[in-house]
Amino acid sequence: MCTKRDFGKTKNGDSVTAYTIRNKSGMSATIINFGATVVKLEVPDKDGKLRDVVLGYDDIESYEDGETFFGAVIGRNANRIFEGKVTLDGVTYQMDQNDNENNLHSGLNGVDKKCWTVLQDNDESSVTLICKSNDMEQGLPGNVTITVTYSISEANEFRISYDAVSDKKTVINLTNHSYFNLNGHYKGTIENHELQINADYYNPVIDSKSIPTEENAPVEGTVFDFSKPKTVGQDIEADDVQLKYVGGYDHNYVIKGNTGDMRDFASVYSPESGIFMEFMSDQTGTQFYSGNFIGDQIGKGGFNYHFRSGLCLEPQYIPNAMNFIEEGNIDSPVFDADERYHSVSIFKFSVK
Repeated sequence: MCTKRDFGKTKNGDSVTAYTIRNKSGMSATIINFGATVVKLEVPDKDGKLRDVVLGYDDIESYEDGETFFGAVIGRNANRIFEGKVTLDGVTYQMDQNDNENNLHSGLNGVDKKCWTVLQDNDESSVTLICKSNDMEQGLPGNVTITVTYSISEANEFRISYDAVSDKKTVINLTNHSYFNLNGHYKGTIENHELQINADYYNPVIDSKSIPTEENAPVEGTVFDFSKPKTVGQDIEADDVQLKYVGGYDHNYVIKGNTGDMRDFASVYSPESGIFMEFMSDQTGTQFYSGNFIGDQIGKGGFNYHFRSGLCLEPQYIPNAMNFIEEGNIDSPVFDADERYHSVSIFKFSVK
């Protein structure tokens, strides 16, 4: 059975519990039922010492009030939707415009701010949570039931499995918003991390409001080329309008291969800790976010977080795709009533 401890109460008086899962070699993850949020992920470094490699908070109040989505499940739609508008079968639905005039991460009633119910916690290496996004709760039709299972293998794989179904046609596009710092969550910038992304194309954004275009722009020969490992900081201050729009990297990469097929997405390496993270998923792409808007805030253990303290790799459908990809396409985030959504992501840790 996984370890449980009290994590406080929400402003509404709901009890929050932290569940810690682990494998026999010492790797562990702690998840709270508020937002199905990953609050700690400890992995061994090159000296065999455990380092907590995700940013987070020590108390529920900070997760309720926070605006950076540390470790949370994002849904029912991840990323941005232009003007918060979605048209399904000729009907236009208006979502919260919580990011300039656009919708970000489903708005004020996203599942990241809900208390989930734990379905299964009797295995020390996995935990399953469930919640419901009610009809029109986010401005979208359908009662959507979402389940997420976190597990850790003996090969030091941290696996996230998502399932969802709606009783009406709607948008479903789930992700996890963990911020990784492989030096340790308390260890400053991620600009020295070596990143590789298995993509030939990325989606440029229109302007500083970060809505992507439909264009698949080649990465070759640009600051967006991570086809071979390079440090995050190598080109991040380059004189490139796309970087200037968002203060660094905050762009979707179109991963090689087919949606639905599990494949290599990216890898991250920290020379300081020796920790190497391989990232695999079955989604269309991944948002690479270099933590440009973390701001100055207090994180776990009283440590200061700031600009680029962590990086995110968020598997997803192409952002805003429901507004330009034909319904019925495998790369569309629009799902019919009773059509099952399923996706898996794996973060595998080793040292080198």
